[in-house]
Amino acid sequence: MNRAEIEEKRKKELEIRDLFNKREQVNACKAKLQIGREDAHHEFDLYEKGKVIGGISTSPWKCRTGSANCGGQDRVSTELLWLTLWEGCERRVMVLSDREMAQKLFQRWRGCPFPHRIEIIHCNLSEKSFENIGVLSK
Repeated sequence: MNRAEIEEKRKKELEIRDLFNKREQVNACKAKLQIGREDAHHEFDLYEKGKVIGGISTSPWKCRTGSANCGGQDRVSTELLWLTLWEGCERRVMVLSDREMAQKLFQRWRGCPFPHRIEIIHCNLSEKSFENIGVLSK
């Protein structure tokens, strides 16, 4: 990924965060938080203490070659792990700008026993709208 593509992804992430904050009437921001022991940290894309914690992904389900074996799927699945490990009481969300990624991520993991509810949400940036895809839970 070149510098321009990285900057475009950052702009999309910021736009998604702003739209989410307006929709949910929260003030979530990026936050690097300790999880468990002292040296385990993760930077969440959405966090407001006592209200919400989550990730944002602009990655597509398939990579440029058309292969479904891409790093984006792995990164989003890893984000679900971090949300599972979080011990706080915040609402857990995963917001994805690629609808196919949101749908297939939910299909892949639904039925697995998640100890905390994690909402899978698609954000349509062109329409500035959100669609609840599903909830991963016990």
